[in-house]
Amino acid sequence: MGLKLTDNEFEIKYNQYSQMIFNIAYTYFKNYDDSYDIMQDVFVKYLNSNKFNDENHEKAWLIRVTINHCKNVIKKKRRIINIDYEQYNNLKDEKNNTPELTTDIFDNVSKLPDKYKTVIILFYYNELSIKEIKDSLKISESAVKMRLVRAREMLLKMEEKND
Repeated sequence: MGLKLTDNEFEIKYNQYSQMIFNIAYTYFKNYDDSYDIMQDVFVKYLNSNKFNDENHEKAWLIRVTINHCKNVIKKKRRIINIDYEQYNNLKDEKNNTPELTTDIFDNVSKLPDKYKTVIILFYYNELSIKEIKDSLKISESAVKMRLVRAREMLLKMEEKND
């Protein structure tokens, strides 16, 4: 049985969480249309979900569902094109003769492995606390901190490589 929200209550929740969900999806796809589709899919799942204990539980659930849905869509796309997602993007760039020479931090974040990309997105882009990230990802606080440290190190190396 899904949530029983009035149109007004849904609009409030949509305004409260849509940008966060969109931002998470955008870091995976770097594409407006795909990110918007993910956001809509997550809200459909939200409407079909059970009641939440509190707002933190609700927010953590939305983050987890968004991340999982993004990963599932990427897996599906990989199966469809039958090659690695990054290789697909590289082939596309080669065909367009547009070498990838960007030093934009957002591009570097999107290149991180998923577990590091996720904590960076949640910590810096969505401004979640270590505890909120821990609760959302169901990992320890020390794991969150270690992933942040390692992600920052990777980003520094990428930046040095681009210089």
